[in-house]
Amino acid sequence: MNKVFRIDPENPSAEVINLAATVLRDGGIVVFPTETVYGIGASAHSCFGPHEIFDIKVRPLDKPLPWLVEDDDALLDKYGVDVPDYAHNLAKAFWPGALTLVVKASDIVGKDFRADDGTVGLRSPDHEVIMELITASGGPIIATSANTSGVEAPDDFAKLEERIIAAADVVLDGGETLHRQHSTVVDCTGPEPVIIREGAIPVDAIMEAAAGGA
Repeated sequence: MNKVFRIDPENPSAEVINLAATVLRDGGIVVFPTETVYGIGASAHSCFGPHEIFDIKVRPLDKPLPWLVEDDDALLDKYGVDVPDYAHNLAKAFWPGALTLVVKASDIVGKDFRADDGTVGLRSPDHEVIMELITASGGPIIATSANTSGVEAPDDFAKLEERIIAAADVVLDGGETLHRQHSTVVDCTGPEPVIIREGAIPVDAIMEAAAGGA
């Protein structure tokens, strides 16, 4: 059975989305485009844990997988606890978009999905394909870049490794990504935001928005 499907990033086929969503609900693995780089993910509610994705990526277990969620800053308080106001400012300014916010995880986030320090990364992507997948599959998707650890993350379907394609249950080909680089990652567990990784959103814009500007 063919498992690679070409998909229009701006007007994705409902049939293909539903197929991929069914795979996610059944605990399967899907590779998909986002506006940053290609991701590989599973349903946060349907899979038994993130271990299969760790195995595919050859990723250290101490590097947790971010959750891709809908565009609603209230979800910070659903999947996180003690979330500071500046984190909500950032989500309102840059979600949906290339911004991952690391917060203290709530009890909804299972132990296997948290970092060793009890945190979880949350991002609402600015990409129609993944947003429709989140809705159709019934909830958040745990995901990371679709590459072997140590290999450059693919910003184009043509750059996906064959072993990654072979390991997934369904692969969605959306061509090149928009930003062609990772999301910016911000630690929101302390009194002030801390940049963990600068990506598509620059640090000065993050700091301005966190302070209440945008």
